[in-house]
Amino acid sequence: MARFEKDFRQLCRQIDSLSAGQARASCDNIFNHSNSISRASFLSDTSSDCDDSNNSQAFYIEITPRDGPYAHGSFVFRIEASTDSDYPECQPTVSCLTRLYHPNIDTTYQNRYNNVCVSTLNDWDGGVNSTFEDLLQGLMFLFHSPNPDDPLTSNVSIDEKEFLTNVRIAIEGGTIEDYDSEPFEMNYGYKQYLIEQEKQQQQQQIDEGEKLDDNIISILTREPNFKQLFTVETLDFLMNNTSASSISHSTRHNKETSISS
Repeated sequence: MARFEKDFRQLCRQIDSLSAGQARASCDNIFNHSNSISRASFLSDTSSDCDDSNNSQAFYIEITPRDGPYAHGSFVFRIEASTDSDYPECQPTVSCLTRLYHPNIDTTYQNRYNNVCVSTLNDWDGGVNSTFEDLLQGLMFLFHSPNPDDPLTSNVSIDEKEFLTNVRIAIEGGTIEDYDSEPFEMNYGYKQYLIEQEKQQQQQQIDEGEKLDDNIISILTREPNFKQLFTVETLDFLMNNTSASSISHSTRHNKETSISS
């Protein structure tokens, strides 16, 4: 299975540029951040990595689309080839381990094996022109242009508005009527996205506060008689804090010190 490992390493060298930073690959499932990914029983049976001593070789791809219907969700795939098969003559098995709502990926009723319909596998030509890079592109295409006209699962809505609504429910968490047997947990990638967004908003508020402080000091100190308008303590503060950043940093530091103490 030396060819499998060679092709995997080739993919790793190119995956960032091929996916514009929207995909990662690993020999181990380092992406399992949430129980919304595969069941523990499935992982225990399929946790082999790139090791010829196992019955199969496998690696994992995590895709996090920046836009499209599945924007900001993260989805993990296991790419596997049995040592009994003749890779690359025989196509690898592709399994989506993350539960989602998709016409071409069937994760209903805890199905986590060989559950992806992607054209790259349908057109696999024994490795002559079909590569892991092609497979990555095919998987990413599924998230930007899902194909409800050729579904792998029949209980996905063909109405565009309803479909898009259900996709977001599956990512953001909730129940889709008449679909599967359990409600969806919030996708772990989307949860991380929300955390990052909150951090950015907090930093933006801090930056705006610093800018406001700087403007106030600039306006006050432009007054010809500003020294007569303030107490000695205020004047000392204004004259010794000439930049907004130093004022805000000092204020925040004092608050943090008092809180921690």
